Amino acid sequence: MEQETSYFKKALDTIPSAVAFHSLDGRLQFCNLTFQTTFGAADGNLTGRPYLKAGGPHYYTISRLPAAAEQLQKGGPAQQTDVYAGYQRTYCLLGEADQEQLILELITPLAASALPLRQEESRESPENMILSDRRMRGILETIRRISNFDSTVLISGESGTGKTMLAKYIHASSRRAGAPFVTINCTSIPENLIESELFGYVSGAFTGAGQKGKIGLVETANGGTLFLDEIGSLPLGLQGKFLQLVQEKTYLPVGGVKQKTADVRIISATNLELGKQVEEGLFREDLYYRLRVIEFHMPPLRERKDAIEPLIDYFLSYYNQKYQIVKTISPKAKEILKRHTWSGNVRELQYVIERIMVTSADSCIQAEDIPPLQSTEPPDEPDRHGEDIPFDQSVEAFEKKLLRRAYQKYGSSYKIADALGISQTKASRLLRKYDIR
Repeated sequence: MEQETSYFKKALDTIPSAVAFHSLDGRLQFCNLTFQTTFGAADGNLTGRPYLKAGGPHYYTISRLPAAAEQLQKGGPAQQTDVYAGYQRTYCLLGEADQEQLILELITPLAASALPLRQEESRESPENMILSDRRMRGILETIRRISNFDSTVLISGESGTGKTMLAKYIHASSRRAGAPFVTINCTSIPENLIESELFGYVSGAFTGAGQKGKIGLVETANGGTLFLDEIGSLPLGLQGKFLQLVQEKTYLPVGGVKQKTADVRIISATNLELGKQVEEGLFREDLYYRLRVIEFHMPPLRERKDAIEPLIDYFLSYYNQKYQIVKTISPKAKEILKRHTWSGNVRELQYVIERIMVTSADSCIQAEDIPPLQSTEPPDEPDRHGEDIPFDQSVEAFEKKLLRRAYQKYGSSYKIADALGISQTKASRLLRKYDIR
């Protein structure tokens, strides 16, 4: 019998599927070599470990063990199989009710796995892009094809669609993955400081400049990737200098007289229609075409209905691991989330999932645990009729309400400025002042 068990284990170690047996209380009883090397925790023997300590980050992205275990024990389908993120996931309950029962977890990679395997896990972060739906899989295939090239990439899409996460994924999939990934948000830095933040400055370049000068983000990113978020907000006067960096890989620090070279890959993102910005003279046409050698459009979540359920499962697994809890979600609650339009896209969905994960009382999230979805944004300041409110405070309250509503509708400082009849610089300053993003 012992020899037969040994043969059984050796046979399981030879197959490409990850196999694991879990007890009903969620402890790992056995796993094959594929599970250990692809999904298992890095430190030591896994046998007997609770679910949340048995795997690495990649495992909790893929596994849906807690939800499957609950459904199996409640008399659900004897075998549950689905496809998620490039893997087929199978769960079944083994053993008679009056005997010790185990849950079999079988995770099989499809022909084109949609997420890196364990050997690439060092490139990942808990914020990995979810690439499980049809539209995003097409983007993934293109990323794979360009992984060995340094072509510029432009990512467009509404706020909250995951443009920054996709930029990180592109960097992590490239030959520069081990080098820095440096981000600059063009709307969050005052216009008069963006040039010095990007290119740095030499000693005495301007009043208040440090005696030793300062290196810029371009130099910080040397050898890696420079990501410019909201590139459409880059001041027109600076766009020519940035074009020089993109085309010639050279730049001039503020106050400097000697050109510097930079080995950086440029990825940009925008929620504006840059083509329209070019037509209106707000963005250089030559820079626009240099930035979009490779172009990705991140579709809004309302156009990715098949992505909502995988995203829900992903965020459930992520927050279970982050907060060391084990919570599942009822089919009715999940259906409510799937029907919502998610005007705030993936960011709004993530916010709602985290909220219900930490506020729900039971281990299974019910429909009544979901907050009113139309009220997921912070409420407007209440009107205080009958009170004497200082003039300045009243003006600020009105500004904040107006800016918040404008940001929800337009999503960028340029469009807000145009709608409200103010300058883009003022719109950016007010958004920073009231921490609206």
